[in-house]
Amino acid sequence: MPIAIRSFFFTLLLLWFTPSNPAEAAGSLTLQDAIGEALERNPSAGMERQKLRQLEADYRAARAGLLPHLSASASYSRFAPDRLAMTAPSGVALYEREAYGGIGLSQLLFDGKTNAIRKAAATAAGAQEAQVASAENIAAYQAAKAFIQVLESRALLQAAEQARQRARTFEAMTGAYFDAGKVTRLDLLQARSGRLEAEASLVRAQELGQTGMALLAAVIGRELLDFTVDGRLPAAVPPVPPDSMAIEVAIARNPDMHRSRKLADSAGYSADAARGALYPAITAKAGLGYRDRDIGGGAREWTAGLQLDLPIFDGGALRAGIAKADGALAESRESERSVRLAVQSQLRQELSAWRTAAADVRSADEAIAAARESLDASQALYRAGKATALDILTAQLGLSRAETERAGALAGYAIARAGVELLIGSSRSFTLNSKGGTP
Repeated sequence: MPIAIRSFFFTLLLLWFTPSNPAEAAGSLTLQDAIGEALERNPSAGMERQKLRQLEADYRAARAGLLPHLSASASYSRFAPDRLAMTAPSGVALYEREAYGGIGLSQLLFDGKTNAIRKAAATAAGAQEAQVASAENIAAYQAAKAFIQVLESRALLQAAEQARQRARTFEAMTGAYFDAGKVTRLDLLQARSGRLEAEASLVRAQELGQTGMALLAAVIGRELLDFTVDGRLPAAVPPVPPDSMAIEVAIARNPDMHRSRKLADSAGYSADAARGALYPAITAKAGLGYRDRDIGGGAREWTAGLQLDLPIFDGGALRAGIAKADGALAESRESERSVRLAVQSQLRQELSAWRTAAADVRSADEAIAAARESLDASQALYRAGKATALDILTAQLGLSRAETERAGALAGYAIARAGVELLIGSSRSFTLNSKGGTP
C-alpha cells in the first residue's frame, strides 16, 4: 500500500478514536453525573429493589385468595369385585372400574382475614418502595458529599498555591535585601521558613485532593481514578429557610417517613387479619364433570353449593396471634414516631450548620479583606525598613488562614445543604447552584 494511502487511513483512525471534547477525553464528571452513577451502581439500592420485587410477588399471592379458583381433575380407579356392597341389593354386581374427568370452580364470598392480608401485603410493598427511594436518596447524598469534599480540596489547593507564591516572592525580595545589606540573616531564615511551610501546606492540600477523589470513586462504584471533577464551590451562601417550613416539607416528603407510615398501616391490616380469623369463611363451589363405570355406563354430573368454615377451639392460637399482631402494630407506631423525631432533629442540625457556615463565610470575607490590607501595609513598611520579616510572615499567615477558612465554610454550607436535601427526599436533584430560601 502506498505511503500516502497508509497515512490517510491512520489519520482517519485518529479522528475516529479521539474524543471531540477534551472533557470527554479526561472523563470529566459533573455533580449530576456523579449522582447518576451512584444511583445506578449503589449496591444497597440494588438490594432494596430486589426486596421490592419479592414483596410485590407476596402481594400478588395474597390477592389470588380473593379471585376465583378454577381447577381440572381426573381420576381412574379399580375396585375389588368381592367388596362389601353398602347400598346395592344382594346378588347385584358391583362396578370394578371408574373413570372421572371434570373442572371445579370456587369463589371466596366472605373471609375475615384474606382481604386484610391483601391490604397488608400491598402496604408492605408500598413501604418497600419508600425504602428503595430512601436508599437511592442516601446514595445520591453520599455522592454529593464526596463531590463537595473534592471541590473543597481543590479550593484549599488553590489557596495553598497562592500562599506559596507569596512566600516565594517574599523570600526572593528578602534575599535581594540581604545581599544589599538592608536586612539581617534572621530575616532571610524567617522568609525561607515561611516558604517551606507554604510548600508543606500545598503538599497536604494535594494529598487531601487525592483522598477525596478515592472516596468519590468508591461512592460512585469506580475502581480507577480515570476521571476529573467538573465544578466548583458556591460563591456565596443563600438565605436559610425557616426551621418550621423545612420540617413541614421533610415530614411530608421524607422517604423514611413514608416508609414508617406504610409499615404502620401494614401492621394495622395484619392486626385486622388476625382478628378476622375468628370469623367464619364462606366459599361458593361448583363442579362439572363426566363419570364412567364399567357397569352402568357413563354420564355427566354437576355439583353446586356453599361451604362454611368456623373455628371453634384451637387451643388459644388465634388469640395469641391477635396479641402478637397488636404488639407489632404498637411497635410500628412507636417506630413512626421515632423516625419523625429523628428527621426533625437531624434537619435542625443541618439548618444550624447552614447558618453557621453563612456566618463563617461572612467572617472569612472580612478577615481576608483585613489580612490583605495588613499584608500590603507590612510590605510597604518592610521596604521602608520599619517592619521585620516576622511582620510579613504573620500577615501572610493570616491571609492564608482566612482563605482556607472561607473555602471550608463554603464546603460546610454545601454539605449542610446536601443534608437538607437528603432529609426532604430530593438528594438526587441536588445542585450547587441552588438559591435556597425554600426547600
